[in-house]
Amino acid sequence: MLKRPMAPLLALLAPIALTFCSDKNTNVVVPANDQVTILDQCDSVSFNKALGPGTCTLQGNVTLTAFNVELAANRSVSTWRFDPTTSTIALGETITATNIGGEVHTFTAVAQFGGGTVPALNQVSGNLIEAPECAAITSADMIAPGQSFTTDRAGVTGTHLYQCCIHPWMRETVTVTR
Repeated sequence: MLKRPMAPLLALLAPIALTFCSDKNTNVVVPANDQVTILDQCDSVSFNKALGPGTCTLQGNVTLTAFNVELAANRSVSTWRFDPTTSTIALGETITATNIGGEVHTFTAVAQFGGGTVPALNQVSGNLIEAPECAAITSADMIAPGQSFTTDRAGVTGTHLYQCCIHPWMRETVTVTR
């Protein structure tokens, strides 16, 4: 009888098993009425060397040096963003934010845009006052590369603001209508 190694099969099945066996809310499939893509282009070699292994899981085209230069010049990095930056949904609908970048991000509802949890990024981006909602985030609020987060059903009409509490220039304005 020919025996085949199990490692390739296990490598294929592990992500599926983790998705269905995880207790994290980010893996709960909730029908979304609108989609937001969380983007970054971190270069894993330079980011991981300077910030620690696993900081970036993407082979993007922005080195840490280029990131810092653009951030200092523009108070933001154009490839670190939510797409789209504005959305309109109906009362009771949801938004799913999916991280296709290489770094961890958040999609946090805030009363007012402000700084995030990384003082150095706040300083350089000109977001000197940390948003209170960012100060209260936990590890459960982190959206790892390849993961998604679905907002609660919008229960109030009006304008709602979301930002990344790590990279505070990443922002989304959502209008909820009747």
